[in-house]
Amino acid sequence: MSQPPGRPRDATLHAAILDAVRELLVVSSYAELSMDAIAARAQVGKKTLYRRWASKAPLVVEAVLDAYGRGGSFAVPDTGDLRADLHRWLIEHGEFIAEPTNAKLIRALVAAAAAGSGDSEALYEQLSVPQRSGLVERVRLAVDGGAVRADIDPDVVANALMGSLLLQVMSGPVVGDHVVGQYVALVDALLDGMV
Repeated sequence: MSQPPGRPRDATLHAAILDAVRELLVVSSYAELSMDAIAARAQVGKKTLYRRWASKAPLVVEAVLDAYGRGGSFAVPDTGDLRADLHRWLIEHGEFIAEPTNAKLIRALVAAAAAGSGDSEALYEQLSVPQRSGLVERVRLAVDGGAVRADIDPDVVANALMGSLLLQVMSGPVVGDHVVGQYVALVDALLDGMV
């Protein structure tokens, strides 16, 4: 994001605004969050917010991604064992989103992306493209290496894995061996086929 000409932004103020967004999202929801509430919590005027972000959606996205670093996710391992790599990736993400604070912030990301604020394409790029491309590439390497059938569509595998995580976070994450078992079973079903 390029900075407009004029006085440089105060990094401390910027961080305080992002902190305020996260604090409010943990105790409320994306729908309940307002620019007024953010401004009050950060002790800034609404104009300060609107000079930096056109709407609530990109502000929420930046606040949440900032909390986890720009990568916002775990790399897809490549140990040479696709099944083990996908198990590990899915379980790491499942454990991460099972934390109540993480789940609330991720739900806010999903809501921001679905808000239809005109930022949807940019939000999709920020939220899912890096993660999805890592999965697609890992499966493509397995296809190219002959570890899985040549007719396997890496995009379909990535969609199934990411969709499973999205369903978990939206339906209220549950921790424990039951969820881990479901992730292992999903990966096994994808790699073994259902019939």
